[in-house]
Amino acid sequence: MAGLPFLKIHSCSEELDNADYVDINYTSANMFNIPKITVITDQNVNYFLSNVTINTARINFSQPYTGTVKYTAISIK
Repeated sequence: MAGLPFLKIHSCSEELDNADYVDINYTSANMFNIPKITVITDQNVNYFLSNVTINTARINFSQPYTGTVKYTAISIK
């Protein structure tokens, strides 16, 4: 079973108040490479990712956002 992929997953949530963006840090997960990141918000707002690295990323919002944002970073070796 040595050929099977290995996964590293980091999930977290942030409470935001009138934020244009949030910087996220998943250093503790020791990702294998730059991860794929999924985002869920509890309000109807558009978002996009920027400055994605092996340890951090920024979630940008289309308008000032108040609420909970949940994200998951997934890295496959």
